[in-house]
Amino acid sequence: MKRKYLTISIFICAFCVIKIQSGNAQNSLQKFNAKGQEVYQDKPFLQDYSIRYYLSGDSKSTSLKEISINRDNQIRILSNKGIWVPDNGSIFYPGKFVADHSYPAIIPKEILSIKTFQNQTFYLDNKQLFSNAWAGKIQVDHHLPGAQIFEVGKDFHFLVSDGNQLLFLDKLGNKLLTTTFEGLRQIRYHEATNTFLLISSNRVAEFTPSKAIKEIFSGANITSALHYGKQNKIVIGTTKGYLFYPNNLLITQLPCNEINDIEEIDEQLWFGSTNGAFRLNADGKYSYYAGQRWLPDNNVIRIIKGPAKSVLVLTKNGLGKICFDPMTLEDKAIFYERQVREKNMRYGINCSGVRLIDNYSSVEVNNQPSDNLWTAMYLVGQLYRYKVTGSIEAKQNAYESFEALERLHTVTGIKGLFARSFERDYKIENTKEAGWEEKELLSGSPAALWLSAADHHNWTWRSTASSDQTVGQVFALTAILELVTDKEWKARALKCLDDLIGYIVDNDLYIIDVDGQPTMWGKWNPAYVNNFPKNIGDRKITSSNIIAFLQTAYQFTGKEKYKIKAVELMDKFGYLENLMRPMSQIGKNDSDLLSKVLSEEWNHSDDEMYFLAYWGLYPYALKPSLKEKFRKAIQDHWEIERPEGDALWNFTYAMTGAKKFDLAESILFLKTYPFDLRNWAINNSKRSDVDIIAPNFRGQTTKERLPLGELPIFRHNGQIFTLDSQGDGSVLISAGDTWLLPYWMGRYLGVISAPKK
Repeated sequence: MKRKYLTISIFICAFCVIKIQSGNAQNSLQKFNAKGQEVYQDKPFLQDYSIRYYLSGDSKSTSLKEISINRDNQIRILSNKGIWVPDNGSIFYPGKFVADHSYPAIIPKEILSIKTFQNQTFYLDNKQLFSNAWAGKIQVDHHLPGAQIFEVGKDFHFLVSDGNQLLFLDKLGNKLLTTTFEGLRQIRYHEATNTFLLISSNRVAEFTPSKAIKEIFSGANITSALHYGKQNKIVIGTTKGYLFYPNNLLITQLPCNEINDIEEIDEQLWFGSTNGAFRLNADGKYSYYAGQRWLPDNNVIRIIKGPAKSVLVLTKNGLGKICFDPMTLEDKAIFYERQVREKNMRYGINCSGVRLIDNYSSVEVNNQPSDNLWTAMYLVGQLYRYKVTGSIEAKQNAYESFEALERLHTVTGIKGLFARSFERDYKIENTKEAGWEEKELLSGSPAALWLSAADHHNWTWRSTASSDQTVGQVFALTAILELVTDKEWKARALKCLDDLIGYIVDNDLYIIDVDGQPTMWGKWNPAYVNNFPKNIGDRKITSSNIIAFLQTAYQFTGKEKYKIKAVELMDKFGYLENLMRPMSQIGKNDSDLLSKVLSEEWNHSDDEMYFLAYWGLYPYALKPSLKEKFRKAIQDHWEIERPEGDALWNFTYAMTGAKKFDLAESILFLKTYPFDLRNWAINNSKRSDVDIIAPNFRGQTTKERLPLGELPIFRHNGQIFTLDSQGDGSVLISAGDTWLLPYWMGRYLGVISAPKK
């Protein structure tokens, strides 16, 4: 439909990565394709995703304190109720905690702290410091009542403290130093310099064995510190940001300034805060992991290195294991392919949003007003996949979705009029009451008109077809006619295309509904189109779309009436001028209610309609001079969309033969699109490292787009610069239209190579 719907942001859980051999014949050394466009070589990259472990409902009074992992990847978590281990978590299903029974002799002990040293876990209780490694021989009586903090150093020497007293012990328990350090809250050991950092809320000091304690920094609100990097810097965290000693310049432009913990993992700095975890990257920017896409909650206690390139983030409500798995883009595609087939298919329709029932195992799929569009986008992606890999599965997927799109034509019983959706045993209703047009205009939700199906007595179909549904139908039918060799497929697709565009042309460029009236958003007649002020986007998009439809119909049917109508609209009614109007001229206009509502903001649903229809506008231009004009119109649109970095827009522009189409940004879009596509709450607007720009017509909130893994889940008809969203993870979307279409389009165009294992 014309107005974008209120689409629930949703996330889909991940599947096991399955590597496949590609049938793409592209030369492994090819740097440019036949059009001279650069080709991305699909080599493995690190895909991030999270496995989360939560405190169970009866453990809410539990306080998590510390975490340790040993060389056998055994993770232990210290709580006020003993030592726990994470249990049964996976990408799809959250894990929980269970009591650690591995060493029964430890269970009765009152463990006060745990640490990892030399890849083994050490324990502190009210009497001893000990480890179960080294045959259990490392065991020291510390004789410090109230001990709660310790650290292990060279030759198994220990610093232990009760927060004020400080003892330095050798591995036999001999006291090498007894002193005080008031308010001590943390001790960190640096092996390269054999130095301990002593951290309190107002000072940081260094202790090197056989030397006096040396204060190196004093200040307020200190929370953590550690030695960092080969240059032996010291980084100090506070509740106001962090600093590097001895520079001492407080860094405050952060995702969150209240630092709880700092850790160096694989030569990168990680920060735990009161509002998530983040990593300092080489470019000075931060990768931010917050919300239940990544963590059980945002209040981070500790961060440590986990197994197999993972990072363990202990929070107040559980453990987040952030994984970084090597995979190619095709690996990611196959992960999404399985996901879509298992969770998002309904009668061959790509269901863009499904509701989780109890957990990930069962989902509820329902009809949606834009079933045509989402299914078309999935279908075309599957045809691209079939063309570049020869996958019979992809061909079958496309065929099943084509049958669904075809039935949307036949279920109405009216030649040329297609349905929004269909459903078995669904209610018959009609909300097209007086004033329905204004209600639909203001709400963005189409009127519900469900009628008895023409093919089966217990089926119903939804009417009020719209322009974006038409774009989807033409996009899919065109791909079938272009890419499929099966004659029966092509004949059936051609009939649908001819019936649809013929119905529009024969009805004076309207979609006439069952009540004999035009649908709300099925209007391309000059009296409607040219009544809009010139700066209203609907004047431009309706002109662009209908010319694409007519050219496509003429290309495949050869019927002159489509060519004649296209020429008439461009030459007599100014549709060529309309569609060539620069995007920079589109803006607000309140000359009437319709114009005012349609121009309140940039309509990203329109962007999706434009770019999908460009596949009929540019390739099938009626003459070369028009083709060049259309190329310029597409380029003009692409230029204004460039800040979004949307791979679908970029690859559609590449279809015109453009050499510069932001390939790197497109690959970044595909790589950083999150695995977890559920509707978790996201909140970025309070981050001080994000530069918010002035309000503008396009709704762009930041100068540079944040990584997709940090943003609310993005769909091509949505605002990619949205910083915050609500959600509880109960809904997930389909990758069929959001990710698989641009990826397989890139493969089909030859700007993404087959995977390089």
